[in-house]
Amino acid sequence: MTFTADWSVLTPEVMAVAGRAARRVADGYEDSLTMEYEDARQEALIALATQPGMVRECLNDSGLGLGVLCHRLTLDLKDQVKTEARRRIRHTSYEVALGAAEAGRV
Repeated sequence: MTFTADWSVLTPEVMAVAGRAARRVADGYEDSLTMEYEDARQEALIALATQPGMVRECLNDSGLGLGVLCHRLTLDLKDQVKTEARRRIRHTSYEVALGAAEAGRV
C-alpha cells in the first residue's frame, strides 16, 4: 500500500496539535513503554501529512476546528499503540527465551 504525503498541511498550529496528541498518547502509555513522546510526535506528523483531507476538513469547518483534529489524531495514535502493545504481548523477549533454554524448558 502506497501513501502519498502532503507536508504543506503541517502549519505551526497543526504541528502544535500533533504535539498535544502525542503528549496525550505518550503519557497514557508510559507505564507500558509502548510509545515515547518523540516517537508519538513523529507518528502524528506522518499521520497528518498522509491524511491532508482530514486536516483541511477540520481547519475549514468552524464546527470542527483544531479540537476535533486533535481528538481524531489522538484516536489514530492510540490505535497504533494498541496494535504495538498486542504485538509485544505475543512476542517472547530474547532474555526470557534464553532463560527458558538455560533452564531446560524449551
